[in-house]
Amino acid sequence: MQNRACVKHLGQKEKTMANFCVFGGAAKGTSEQFTNDAETVGRMLAARGHKLIYGGGRTGLMGAVSGGALEASGYVHGIIPYFLETLEVGNHQVQKLDVVENMHERKAKMYVEADGFIVLPGGLGTMDEWMEVMTWNQLGLLKAPVFVMNTDGFWQALLNMIDHANKTGFIHSKGVFKMHVAATPDELIDLIDDKKQTLG
Repeated sequence: MQNRACVKHLGQKEKTMANFCVFGGAAKGTSEQFTNDAETVGRMLAARGHKLIYGGGRTGLMGAVSGGALEASGYVHGIIPYFLETLEVGNHQVQKLDVVENMHERKAKMYVEADGFIVLPGGLGTMDEWMEVMTWNQLGLLKAPVFVMNTDGFWQALLNMIDHANKTGFIHSKGVFKMHVAATPDELIDLIDDKKQTLG
């Protein structure tokens, strides 16, 4: 039921600015570059007047990207389930923090608001969200580009797998064509600026 409502809303809403939903780890990972890039992405989005929507946590790369946006006076909307508020430490510094019932409600609220998606390094949760929005794009339930922050080649193995699945006939190309990969935050923002006519 939530998914149907989400799709209906996606078709009806009027957007006045680019809203980016960012997926990323609740952990920092093994390299400081992950944190640095996440903070930079947050700052760059805020500097361009974009709204940041994310999982609502204060730790790891989620905390870094939201912190970067807040430092640059950006607007941040966090969405976190009750059961994760303690584990991921809900970020009450953001302008808006929604505490929802479950993961499905969290995803539905994030997807409804998003004009585009950014994938930072992360674990299973990040991969789950990334693959879901790619699938929804492929099925026509979403029409929103996906920008992948491939810091230090973090996502390269999975990107290779996606390419392999595409070449062997298991992915419809229109889903893959909505994915854009960047090695640095500057490259990521350039890709977003290049695609801005499809946003908002």
